[in-house]
Amino acid sequence: MSPAARHRQRPPVACLLLLLLVVSCPLTALAGTICGHITDVDTGLPVAGAGVFARQPAGDYAGALTVSDPNGDWCLENLAAGTYTLEFRVDNYVTAYVNNVVVADDVSTVPLTLSRTALTFDPPWPNPATAGVSLRLHLARPTPVELEIHDVRGRLIRSWTAALVDSGSREYFWDGRDANGRPAPAGLYLVRVRAGDTQTMRPLILTR
Repeated sequence: MSPAARHRQRPPVACLLLLLLVVSCPLTALAGTICGHITDVDTGLPVAGAGVFARQPAGDYAGALTVSDPNGDWCLENLAAGTYTLEFRVDNYVTAYVNNVVVADDVSTVPLTLSRTALTFDPPWPNPATAGVSLRLHLARPTPVELEIHDVRGRLIRSWTAALVDSGSREYFWDGRDANGRPAPAGLYLVRVRAGDTQTMRPLILTR
C-alpha cells in the first residue's frame, strides 16, 4: 500500500480531537447543581423535611427532587443547563415557589424562608380516648378561634370560643362531657377548628 493510501485511511488528528469534544460536551451540560437553606420566617430555625421539586419553564416537573436535612440544607444535582422554577412543600407551611433559577455548569444557591399556615391542628391525643383528650392547635398570627365537637349526626356536643387568641400554641382539654356536664356516649366525634378564614377538622373516638 502506498503512503498516500495509508494517509487516506488514517483519520486526521484534528478530526479525532473534534470528535472527543462533541462527545464530551453533553456531559458538561449535566453538571449543574442547585443548593439552598430553608428557615422558618418567624423563628429563623431550619426547616427539615421540606420537599424541593424542580419544574420546567412550562410548569412540568423536571423529575428532580430532594428533601431538606435536619439543618435545613438541600441540593439538587446533575441538572441539565437551563432555567427552572423551584417548588417547596412541607406540612404546616405555605407552599413556596422561586422562579427563574438559572443552572449552568456550577452551583447555584437559593436561600429561602417559609411561612407557617394560619392554623395547624394536631391530632387529638389520646385517640381513642376513654375520658379526657387534649386538643392542641398552633396559630401563625393572632386570630379569633372557634373549636367545636360534634357527633356523627352533626349535633353540637361542646364548644369553645375566643374573640382573639395570640399567635403560638394553644391547648384545650375535653373531659368527655357535653355542655351540661353529662358524659358523652361512646362513639365517633368530629372536632372542628376555625381560626379566621381557615378551618380544619379531625376525627375523635370516645370509648367507655
